[in-house]
Amino acid sequence: MNFDSAFAHLSPSGFIEDYLCGFKCKHAVAGFDFRYGHKGEGNMETLKIEGKRFFEVTEMKKFEIDYEKVSSTKLRNLIAEGRFAYIPAYLGSYFESQGIINSKDSQHVIVTLSEAFLTPPPGVYLIEIQTEGNVHEGIAHQIMDGSFQGSWHLHFNESLPLKGKKIHIKWKSESIKKSKQMKDMRAKSIAKVQAL
Repeated sequence: MNFDSAFAHLSPSGFIEDYLCGFKCKHAVAGFDFRYGHKGEGNMETLKIEGKRFFEVTEMKKFEIDYEKVSSTKLRNLIAEGRFAYIPAYLGSYFESQGIINSKDSQHVIVTLSEAFLTPPPGVYLIEIQTEGNVHEGIAHQIMDGSFQGSWHLHFNESLPLKGKKIHIKWKSESIKKSKQMKDMRAKSIAKVQAL
């Protein structure tokens, strides 16, 4: 859904009937502090009352880590800050995204990340991908110049049997700019890109 003026002005009952029922919802699951409808007039109590005519409702109780509520806002902030090492504690797994391969050879891959996923900030990160059932760790950094500007360069220490155009990336570490080894790998990767 696009959050346009018409959507923003839906009444709570309109949200249920036009939006949830429009998607043929059978069971709605939302957090204890979920709000919906114009100016957030609907809440979990009204959803349980009004929604029971159409679907089941499950309320998720408050969940905290170190006295801080675990929420989608918290996860989005961690991704925006490139703090991927913290995400499994909140999400139960690492953040993953998908990209389209622009160029590749046996150890270097240039990808454009899908806009359907949040994009990490510029930095150098430890990543993981799976190909043909095997797990491969590598390094990712954003390309800021040349014909691949805005794309990400992935470097692996081994040859990968990549097939097709799509790739799933698991982001595993915080930005590792200060590591000499990673800087050396990044320099080699940039030289490789410039040679393409």
